[in-house]
Parts: sequence; C-alpha cells; structure tokens
Amino acid sequence: MFFWKSNQLKISNIFVIINTVSQLFYCAAKLGPMNTDSRSSLLTHVVAKTFAGIGVLDLLHNTSAAYFKDQPATTLVKVLTGVIFGAGVLTSDVILGSCLVYDLVALAVGQSGTSWRLLLGGYAVGAAAIVAAKNYSK
Repeated sequence: MFFWKSNQLKISNIFVIINTVSQLFYCAAKLGPMNTDSRSSLLTHVVAKTFAGIGVLDLLHNTSAAYFKDQPATTLVKVLTGVIFGAGVLTSDVILGSCLVYDLVALAVGQSGTSWRLLLGGYAVGAAAIVAAKNYSK
C-alpha cells in the first residue's frame, strides 16, 4: 500500500502479482471441493473465489497503469484477453467464472475507445453465456 500511495506502481505491482497468483493457486490447487450442505464450505468458496476474481481485475489495472499508461490495447492484447478469459471461464466454476465476467464488464466500462469497449463487452457476453451454459448443464 505504501508504494501504491506514493505512486510507485511498478513496485506495488510486484505485490499485486504475488497476491493474485497466490489466490488463484489456492482456488485451483488447495481449495477442496465445495460441500453445498455446509455453510462454512459455501462461504469459504464464495470468499476465496471472489477475492481471486477481483485480484485478476486488480492485476490488469495495476499492470496497465504501471507499464502502459495512456497506451491503446494492441491486437495481441485484444486476442490474449479473449483467449485467457475464455480459458479461465471454461476451467472455473460458476463463482469464479461470474467474477471473471464481472472483470470483463468492469474493463469495458472503464475504456474510452469504442471498439475496444465493444470487444470487451462482447467478451463479457460470451463469458456469461459460457458460465450460464456450464451451470445449466450440471
């Protein structure tokens, strides 16, 4: 927090990366299966996956602010965004998948360029459809 408040975003980004990667690792590798009959299990999953999802948004925001301020998204960034978020939604459950949809919506709302905003919105709609289809098929 000290580095972020003193506008040293490159240093603060190290901590953001550690935080996001550790939360995603916990959700993917350490968190046991959710027991829907247990309130504590349900709450643990909701909290852990929500924090991991918000960590992804924080990582994207802090990294772009630290290294790519006022630069438009390149074609590579646009393609990788779709591929990475698509893979994330396909491999996650409804909780984390919904957080990734939220991240895409938040990214779209925060953009000033119309084409990039529309593409992110399209990614959000596609990701939401995948989450809904996966949830419906269970």
